[in-house]
Amino acid sequence: MKPDFDLNLSTRPFPAYRALNIGLAAILVALIGLSAWQTAGFLQYSDKARAIRNTERELRVAADSMGHQVTELGSRLDRPESTAKLNEIGFFNHLILRRNFSWTRLFSILEDIVPDNVHLVNLSPNIEKDGGITLRLVVKARSVSDVTVFVKRLEMSPVFEHVVLSAEQKSDPTVAGDVELTLTAIYYPQRDVR
Repeated sequence: MKPDFDLNLSTRPFPAYRALNIGLAAILVALIGLSAWQTAGFLQYSDKARAIRNTERELRVAADSMGHQVTELGSRLDRPESTAKLNEIGFFNHLILRRNFSWTRLFSILEDIVPDNVHLVNLSPNIEKDGGITLRLVVKARSVSDVTVFVKRLEMSPVFEHVVLSAEQKSDPTVAGDVELTLTAIYYPQRDVR
């Protein structure tokens, strides 16, 4: 008796291994390309990180040097004679600010703002060290409505801000009208565009 042999006599006796091998080879080439690209990126960014570390070290040394210089200069300024000089400079700067204050410009602006029934009784500027000017105005009016018109004009003016009513009194309670008010306002002469 003859053993049974399973013979395949078809025209394509083997499965399609060639297409599978080509696909796997393509995937392998793509993975090798991706690995090469990642390696190149890693090397590039490593070089950049190394350069940044060197720059950071140099800047840290420069910052330490500057810190020592600031400490040294601060110790020089803490001396009594330096403090006296700085106070003197501040005093002279304040005098210069006061000298540059233009009363003519302020009165010209107020002349346009003050209504007919309101009169300025007192006007005193307080020039701050930073150059800001706070005006204290004492005004007398026949009625509160006249003062209200004046306050509204001050608030609408571009050269005045933060208008605050600080005190109100009647000069003679038996006489109708005659109201006296104290106002404060911050004055910005540089905003005057006339």
